[in-house]
Amino acid sequence: MKKSLKINFLSHLNPFHYHGGGEQITNAIIREGRGRGHDVRVVAMKPKKFRLSTRVLKHRKPDIWLLFDVFNCPEAKDHFARNYIDSIISTGRYFIGQNTYADICYLNSLPCNGKIGDGRKCVITKEEYYGRFDNSSGWKNGFCPVGDNERLFTDALGCIFLSPLHASVFTKIYPKIDDKTYILKPLVDVELFTDKKQTRDIKYASYGGMTETKGFYNIRKKFPNEHILFFGSRGYRLAEKYNYGEVIGPIPYEEMPDFLNRVENYIHMPRWPEPHGLIVNQAALSGCNLITNDMVGALTHGTDPADRAGYENNAAEFWQYIERKAEI
Repeated sequence: MKKSLKINFLSHLNPFHYHGGGEQITNAIIREGRGRGHDVRVVAMKPKKFRLSTRVLKHRKPDIWLLFDVFNCPEAKDHFARNYIDSIISTGRYFIGQNTYADICYLNSLPCNGKIGDGRKCVITKEEYYGRFDNSSGWKNGFCPVGDNERLFTDALGCIFLSPLHASVFTKIYPKIDDKTYILKPLVDVELFTDKKQTRDIKYASYGGMTETKGFYNIRKKFPNEHILFFGSRGYRLAEKYNYGEVIGPIPYEEMPDFLNRVENYIHMPRWPEPHGLIVNQAALSGCNLITNDMVGALTHGTDPADRAGYENNAAEFWQYIERKAEI
């Protein structure tokens, strides 16, 4: 019988209060771990009103730590203190997971696409960052943190990434982690996302496609004369600047299945190597026609995203890996 682990799960955003693609993944991870009998406690910076309580309620002597997106939201005022993270690293009893590139790029967009130059200064200029890349904050004087955060990855028991494409960016930067990477298979509620065989009244839609990172310029180039419906919580300025597409803002998670069943063509054409793109799996399961490029991590797993069998036991396999590495 497996041992029940005491686990502190640390992330900038509490996945039970935020619902982006990354938080959907970590939420599913935690729920599966608790279902397997592990005592998983969340330590998070946001929401701020719960910050202190998560610190107080964490395990004082955990068996392991699971860290995900430690320095996420680079534009945020507060982050975990460096000495606090260093104290966790010094235990040698932690895994580092990534939903984005937040721990190797404080610009929230990985403008270098992993070709980091000297690893000290961003390869683009401040003018490019605020101009073509259309950012409103977070320049950080062009600081590149890959040197400062190397131990976060090299000292971990294992490094968890969302796709082969996602992992390839990190292993090129930190070759020492190549033999301890784990590719997390997609975690999607296949009962929720299904093709209802109904009329589709939205011809083109894209999650986050109104932003540079997720492919605004790529989409505009491919479909210069089409009406694209952009949805998601960030970005409207490029769409307004070029008078292109329609930005409708965020859609609550519980409404996504119905929304995707209205979409005929789902577009995902990111500029950066998209870590995964969970919405691609959800759209495929919902019967949308996918229009993509070669920068979509979700499509590098080597499986058909519309094949429902490809989602069975993925969370359980992840926890078997954690349990094995933790030497239960």
